[in-house]
Amino acid sequence: ILIVTLRVALPNVIRFCCCVAVIYLGYCFCGWIVLGPYHVKFRSLSMVSECLFSLINGDDMFVTFAEMQQNSYLVWLFSQIYLYTFISLFIYMVLSLFIALITGSYETIKHQCEGEAPVSQLHAYIAQCKDSPKSGKYRRDSASS
Repeated sequence: ILIVTLRVALPNVIRFCCCVAVIYLGYCFCGWIVLGPYHVKFRSLSMVSECLFSLINGDDMFVTFAEMQQNSYLVWLFSQIYLYTFISLFIYMVLSLFIALITGSYETIKHQCEGEAPVSQLHAYIAQCKDSPKSGKYRRDSASS
C-alpha cells in the first residue's frame, strides 16, 4: 500500500514541488540581493540556499537572527520580516501541505482497498442489460453489412 500511495501521490507532489521551488528561489534571490552585503550567510546564492534550508529544518535560527541586529534599523526590520515570513510559510504551510498531499493519497487508496471497487458508468450500463449474448438481439443481418 505504501508504494501504491507514493505512485498515486507522485504527480501532485511533483507539481507542488515545482511551485514551491519558484517561491524558494524567490526568497533565495531576495536574500542574496538585499541581505548579502550585511550578513555572512547571505553572501552567495549557494550560502543563502544553505541558510534557508537549515532554517526550514530548525538549525541556526538564533545565530541567523542574532547577527542581523548589528546592522542599521531598516536592514534589521527587513531581515526580520524576511526571515519570519520565510519560516512561517515554509515550516507551517509548505511542509504541512506536502504531508497533506501524501496523506490524502493514502486515504484514497485505503478507501479503495477496503470497499468494493467503484463501478464506472459503463459497467453500470452493462449490468442493466438482462439479455443473453446468445439471444440473437446482438446479431447483425448479413445483408445489412
